Amino acid sequence: MPQAHYLKEELAQLIQTDPAIWQFVQESSLDGIWYWDLEHPDQEWMSPEMWRLFGVDPATKQHDPAEWQDLIHPDDLQVALENFQAHCADPDHPYDQIVRYRHADGSTVWVRCRGLAIRDADGRPRRMLGAHNDLTAVKQAEEAARAGKAEAERANDELRAFSYALSHELKAPANTVLMLLTELSESMGGQAGGEIRQLLDAGLETVTRMRVLVDSLLRFTEAVEDGVQLSELDMNVLVQEVCGDMQADIAAAGAQVTVDSLPVIAGNPLQIRMLVQNLLGNAIKYRASGRLPQVRISAPPADTDGWNLLQVADNGIGIPEGEAENIFGMFKRLHVYDEYPGSGLGLSLCRRIVFNHGGRIWTVPTSGGGATFIAKLPVRSL
Repeated sequence: MPQAHYLKEELAQLIQTDPAIWQFVQESSLDGIWYWDLEHPDQEWMSPEMWRLFGVDPATKQHDPAEWQDLIHPDDLQVALENFQAHCADPDHPYDQIVRYRHADGSTVWVRCRGLAIRDADGRPRRMLGAHNDLTAVKQAEEAARAGKAEAERANDELRAFSYALSHELKAPANTVLMLLTELSESMGGQAGGEIRQLLDAGLETVTRMRVLVDSLLRFTEAVEDGVQLSELDMNVLVQEVCGDMQADIAAAGAQVTVDSLPVIAGNPLQIRMLVQNLLGNAIKYRASGRLPQVRISAPPADTDGWNLLQVADNGIGIPEGEAENIFGMFKRLHVYDEYPGSGLGLSLCRRIVFNHGGRIWTVPTSGGGATFIAKLPVRSL
């Protein structure tokens, strides 16, 4: 058996011989102590700190168990009494529970109540020593967090319902207007004069933008989900598939896309695919005048906290100073539609997807010009 440390033995001796040491331990680390005579159950000494915790003047109280039993929640009193009986019958059964007391101002005080039966030579419990620790602040924080989560879930439900309803209500008339304008344009053919042709073209362009916006809104709605189902994703395979899907866009822009060795992550397949498509699409779309797009998709080794940093770097126009955070806002656009078509939802969608995975996304300038988007995603842990 290892020898007791001399400081432990010294402290035990001090507690026995110096009342100030015991008083310090009692007042600084405990929120109440009680010592109960089990042979005379109507006698229980309770420290002043115990009563003050409940907003009660200790001078108004007698050392009678009935007085604290009037303050404890009835359900918790039942639990405490059952644990007390079990602990007296079996020393290995812990007397340890979290209970609620009524404060003098009507509020609830949460207490962790622990106790130890003091037994005679035959193992019969004669006394009970107990200690209280105030957990009210912890419980209030837990309740606030639950309330905040419930409110966030309610807001998400409303946003999903609103976005879904709005996008579907808009999509049908947008498709109808596009069909009518297309038929009108084709039926008039060369008969349309210059001004009429301009109006028709403007109408077709406006409806096309509207369809893009509606489709983006639908995709955003799909991504606004809590508790996404994760699976093992080989990012090498996923990124190659996305590049294959976007081959026409890549070729049309004359872009060069380089893909480094990528990790396996824990992710939602649909959402991570949408993330990569949006980041790659932006890297190609926001190209600088006079140079072909060059995009590099990479990921440094995972950090020790279990995260990967997926990086998409381009040599495009970059992000204006002071806009690095704003670009992730819904419908945020830094350029007019004629220069760079889009809905203004792409990066907001990316941020939501990364948030769903517990990570975050940000952007930094690329050396030599352009922007690098960095998404913090969880390492495979399935």
